[in-house]
Amino acid sequence: MNLGLLLHALTLTVGLLACKTTRISSNVSANPVGSFDNNLYRKELTDVDQFEEYSEESEGLIQGGRSMKFFIDLKGGSGVYFINNNWTGRCAELDYCYKNHFHFGERIGRVTESLEVFNRQVYGSGAKPYVAGTLASYGEGKDLLFAIQMNPSDTGSEEILLKVATLVKAAIKIEGHPINFAIMNNLQVINRTKPQFDALGIKVMTVDDIMGSNAFRAMHTGEAYGYLRLFPANQDKTTPTDIVVFDELPLDLTVVAGVITKAYQDTNSHINLKSKQRGTPNMILRTAGEDVGGIKAWANKPVHLVVTKSGYKIEPATAQEIESRYAAKINKAWTTGGRILSSELLMQSYDDMCPTSAAECLKKDGLFGSKVANLGFLKKIWKDRSVPEASPLTYDPIPVGFGVSVQYYSEFIKANPAVALKLANLVEKEKAQVLSAEEKTTLSEEIRSLILNAELPQKQLDETLRLMASTAPGVTKWKIRSSSSAEDLPNFDGAGLHDSYTSKLDKSDTPDHKCELVADNDDTEGEGGVVTKMEVKPKTVACAIKGVYASLWNRRAIDERSYARLDHAKVSMGLTILPSYSNESPVVANSVVITRVINSPDVWGYNLSIQKDNNTVTNPAPGTWSELTVARPLGIQGEAGTLTTIRFAKPTKNEPVFKTTVLNTQQTMLMAKIAMKTEIAYCQAVKGYFTANSCANVSKSREKTRALDMEMKLLANGQFVLKQVREFSGK
Repeated sequence: MNLGLLLHALTLTVGLLACKTTRISSNVSANPVGSFDNNLYRKELTDVDQFEEYSEESEGLIQGGRSMKFFIDLKGGSGVYFINNNWTGRCAELDYCYKNHFHFGERIGRVTESLEVFNRQVYGSGAKPYVAGTLASYGEGKDLLFAIQMNPSDTGSEEILLKVATLVKAAIKIEGHPINFAIMNNLQVINRTKPQFDALGIKVMTVDDIMGSNAFRAMHTGEAYGYLRLFPANQDKTTPTDIVVFDELPLDLTVVAGVITKAYQDTNSHINLKSKQRGTPNMILRTAGEDVGGIKAWANKPVHLVVTKSGYKIEPATAQEIESRYAAKINKAWTTGGRILSSELLMQSYDDMCPTSAAECLKKDGLFGSKVANLGFLKKIWKDRSVPEASPLTYDPIPVGFGVSVQYYSEFIKANPAVALKLANLVEKEKAQVLSAEEKTTLSEEIRSLILNAELPQKQLDETLRLMASTAPGVTKWKIRSSSSAEDLPNFDGAGLHDSYTSKLDKSDTPDHKCELVADNDDTEGEGGVVTKMEVKPKTVACAIKGVYASLWNRRAIDERSYARLDHAKVSMGLTILPSYSNESPVVANSVVITRVINSPDVWGYNLSIQKDNNTVTNPAPGTWSELTVARPLGIQGEAGTLTTIRFAKPTKNEPVFKTTVLNTQQTMLMAKIAMKTEIAYCQAVKGYFTANSCANVSKSREKTRALDMEMKLLANGQFVLKQVREFSGK
């Protein structure tokens, strides 16, 4: 059967799937400690009901189905143990033995080694006395299939993988449902033994094979009450009580109650990261435009949306429910987010920002905004050789540049009374919640236009130009980036709220010093295509600075701050100023790295979203998506790292999906190691970032409650540029 149709059947039964209820035998909870009957495990599976009873919704790289763990004692020759994921008995003092291969092996008397030795033997590349794997299911009814999956960090040989497949296949007595083998990383290779797999009737699949054509995918599970809006032509009319169905990914997303997209989303896109930050449901439904399950019947009606890993449900709600749920979410006092702003006027090079320690830079977020402070931190750790190196480089991956303190923004507003008056009016009305969506959009546009046409203090402009000349003599193309005080706060990262602009020193301001925003003609998809960026005109330094200042009052930024109850009257904007990344060499790959595996709490590693050339990852153009790879820079015991490519990239709307990765294995692993070194250093600098163990082990932990969000570029000269880092608290 076509895989796309199979997965369609799995996730879209009549288009509306509720969360499947786990069934547990009535006598399971009565198991006395020490009983080893089939309530704890089975030696074989004879029907689908047994698998359903012992399995749970998947928490691994491939979600949307069900899974159960299995354990094999190869040295003892005792066959396969299918572990009951829903067992409620106790293992001595451990409540979780059935969820952990090591403790299960101890429980049944098969494992006698220490945990350290067990991990080295099971997940390394040598001979394996034990096997720790997962049996997963995809599809339903007659279309159900099973997949044998090793751990994503397992580096077993071809012969070991064949042995596992042979034993598991023999232990499954269920007729009529194919058994496949899913390759989970770049070191799990099946070449020589492919004929034997074929003889067993086991199809070898990649993660991309399973996920690539999935019509439904839960990006962030949860529930929402709101009005269902189908394919809105204008986002300016959406509100925080709307559940929006998008045909294509929007360039920017204001606050909404939930998101459904027909287009693919990148795991590390701003839309998904925002949904996780807010705790609002987000899902892909490739058939949304085909009215599967009568979705059009819900248009503009109050609904209750529930998104689970295996499906979704839409049911009626009331206007009163929507109003009360939203009121409860925002029922809190307005705050500054705990950040105290400095009144010092200062422009400072990243090189000079923290002479004594990297942690010193991170404390300057109230002076420069967090983006500048974090760049100073990066510059320090990559120059300071006392920080453990994950991978030695012969160059500094942090760009040269300087930060402009937030007080310059305050001085700019004071120098333009008309702007200050308009801002005060907006803040007063927004905090009183008296503005409609359209009124807020209108006020936002008026304020941004006023800022773009206001006078930038000559002293600020002169000092900026002087530092540009001394920082990178001869460079004419510069990037002016935002560094807001309302970013990277606890539970509020602010990613994607503000704008950055390119400036050119050979461009001149108009006589009246007015500026405007226009479509970036170098950043559209096809003739008459969709604009994914804006640029200032003229491209002068003054216009670029004012464009960044104006972005503090983007409609989406206003809505996000209001939702988080961050006081608009207390926000400010710093600037990070640096040469354009392509000055030295063309950009050949763009990427975002999250130092945890999003949506997969059972899997440790890093999420890497990689796109060809300088195509954007965070706000992809319609019809495009980036490669998604899970990287483990080092194995559990320090072995070679592994890569699992979940999806290949589609760089442009008219270009086919890639059949290989954007970068080669060495380049991709180096990117992960750069991220690992950065995370280790951040862990050492920030108390409480990782408390479970030594910072040296932070990259291998599933337990960390915080992670980092990094953006990197690879240049044609072979050098990586690490352009920013921030904390990410989403799951």
